[in-house]
Amino acid sequence: MSTGERPIPNWLRPHWEKKKQETARHVTAAVTKLVSEGRLVTFSSIREAVRILYGLPLSTNTIRRNELAYEIYRRYRRVPKIRIERSPSLMSLYKESDPGERAALQAKVARLRRESKDTLIARLIQMESRVSQRAQVENRLREQVIQISRKAASF
Repeated sequence: MSTGERPIPNWLRPHWEKKKQETARHVTAAVTKLVSEGRLVTFSSIREAVRILYGLPLSTNTIRRNELAYEIYRRYRRVPKIRIERSPSLMSLYKESDPGERAALQAKVARLRRESKDTLIARLIQMESRVSQRAQVENRLREQVIQISRKAASF
């Protein structure tokens, strides 16, 4: 058994095992209390119940790292609801897209959802700048075409 990269020293193993069992007992008691009271089993509610029952602080990471305590938490927690709310503009984009390319568009949207908001903002601002620069180039080219066609018409 190891913690991260370093192995557990043999002389500490009994102490750590005792602490792990104690944590698991505390979590079990806290979850039992929460379930009997009809309260939700969350990390914060477990931590609060342990503090009330035993007068001891308990961190969320302690519950997560202790296999037995985490298993007890997972067994009694409410399964989180995953609700993806689509924006009207995104739904409109899907409707306007070619049905053959819709799967690729949805994959791209899923990939962009994994980006941070700041990264997306920076990319949007950069793209707006590029569009503005290209519009200016197009306007200059139009002006040159008009000037050339006027010169050609005058001949």
